[in-house]
Amino acid sequence: MIRSAAIKYSAVTRMTWIQALEYKSNTLVGIFAITTGIFIEFLLWDRIYETRGLDVINGFTLNQLIVYIFFALMVSQLKSSWVTAFEMIECIRTGDMNKYLIRPVSFYAYHFALFIGYNSLFYFSYLIMISGFQLFFPDWGLKSFTHTIGFVVFLVLAIILSYSIYFIMICCAFWFGEVRTLILAYNLANRVFAGAIIPLSFFPETALKIIRMTPLPYLVDIPVNVALGNIPISDWGYLFLIGVIWLIVTIFSGLGLYQLGIRRYEGFGG
Repeated sequence: MIRSAAIKYSAVTRMTWIQALEYKSNTLVGIFAITTGIFIEFLLWDRIYETRGLDVINGFTLNQLIVYIFFALMVSQLKSSWVTAFEMIECIRTGDMNKYLIRPVSFYAYHFALFIGYNSLFYFSYLIMISGFQLFFPDWGLKSFTHTIGFVVFLVLAIILSYSIYFIMICCAFWFGEVRTLILAYNLANRVFAGAIIPLSFFPETALKIIRMTPLPYLVDIPVNVALGNIPISDWGYLFLIGVIWLIVTIFSGLGLYQLGIRRYEGFGG
């Protein structure tokens, strides 16, 4: 059963990847956005370090902070599934999800496979960017093979966790007419409180305690700090265990909401 499901959804990913190849310019736009974003952040933070006369701010030198932002922008892009989320919301609103009720296809798994397919070009392009970065700045980023493996593991966790959080909000479309506003509000909050703009260590301690009580640090801050060696390897096991617990909670919460929503779903327009 697991093998047949893997074959079925991997076929969906391959199909979506082939479609994504027709829009390679999207990848170029994404790379351009990251490079320009890093350049702007460098100018901003260089000025802050210079005017304050500091070499280190919250444990980060200017170079370390720019490297963090470089990795954070990529992780933020790779785990973002808001486009797929909008499509899923439309399926619920218009009745197009009827096909998922009459076919042996999981609404959750099918769109996760689509999401992976849509982002496949970004995976390859960002891999090239990271490889080039490691070639020219070997001591700034991934410091060892162990850190590379740790980064990949926590990145996969971030991708699935992020999708599961989106799925919870998507299921609200069974009860509310407009959920896209909730998605957009979450996107803005997510960029700030997940560490996509600045490291979470820059936040006040009170705010940081609250953020750490949520799964948000696992979306960007923890994977990036694992990659940069800012988190001791001895702490990885504990952090991964907590991350898996958050993943289980979000997956089952989303699937539970989905089952409740299906009971009141009427499928008009499908």
